[in-house]
Amino acid sequence: TKNPLLAPYIMKITKMWRKLGAWFWLATQNMDDFPPSTAPMLNMIEWWICLNMPPDEVEKISRFRELTPAQKGLMLSARKESGKYTEGVVLSKSMEVLFRAVPPSLYLALAMTEPEEKKQRYDLMQSMGVDELGAALEVAADLDRKRGIDPLNITFPTPRALENLA
Repeated sequence: TKNPLLAPYIMKITKMWRKLGAWFWLATQNMDDFPPSTAPMLNMIEWWICLNMPPDEVEKISRFRELTPAQKGLMLSARKESGKYTEGVVLSKSMEVLFRAVPPSLYLALAMTEPEEKKQRYDLMQSMGVDELGAALEVAADLDRKRGIDPLNITFPTPRALENLA
């Protein structure tokens, strides 16, 4: 959507899909990705699913959707605890809901892309002599322990065991 040449086509597709009863889903971490020409498309959005965000992003959303002070307060109340959960808000005509997403530890470990998270996995790879998946499994087990739950014991078949299956 940042590409101004793409925006008119996305808007036409969105309007066509609405006539067919389909919804256009899109996600961004930055409302500035949308050029001003996409305002009509953003004004048509029926469901806003917003993860925790800084106040300036809430103000940017209010350019495209009228937000009451209570809705802004709800959006600003969403929190994130790294490695544990992320809160967000769903806004539609029929509901305003604060929710908390608590993904499984393995999903979190596989999705970690911050430089310090990558370094942690690399250090585990070096110290334990495992590949990236093995390091992610160890990070997930550590997250489970920090959450106070027993880590999943995931084992993969050996190449020899796979040969015996063939």
